[in-house]
Amino acid sequence: ARGALVGGGCCSEPRLRAAREVAAMGIRADVYYGFREARYGREPDRHTAGVVRVATDSGRVGFHGFVTQMLKPEEYDLVVCCGPEVMMRRVAAMCAQQNTRCLVSLEKKMACGIGACLGCTCKTKSGEGKSVCKHGPVFDAKEVFE
Repeated sequence: ARGALVGGGCCSEPRLRAAREVAAMGIRADVYYGFREARYGREPDRHTAGVVRVATDSGRVGFHGFVTQMLKPEEYDLVVCCGPEVMMRRVAAMCAQQNTRCLVSLEKKMACGIGACLGCTCKTKSGEGKSVCKHGPVFDAKEVFE
């Protein structure tokens, strides 16, 4: 199975951990980082990840542009995405066009952490609201993005 981990900004550490966990299962996922000006956080060790690609909006480091411009979902069986919602929506749309499964990690303020307060509820395609803290934070992109 071929996998990619995609994210922007402060999601560097979750991607690092995900890369290590996936590597422990014998899969070397490619990692895509997107930042505004410069890379921060750490890249996964080269023995943990497959290819590591970095994009910056300014072009100061790596590819000049968005991380979504480097991603080719048709090359993967699964794409896991974390970061700004606008980026995750774009990745989800790209994956849907290529019939590539996409998982997204949503960020919401979680007051109670057990799903009781409904403060972190997100809408799903079915119209049902789901608590990010209880049902997520990782969702199939087809479930939460149109």
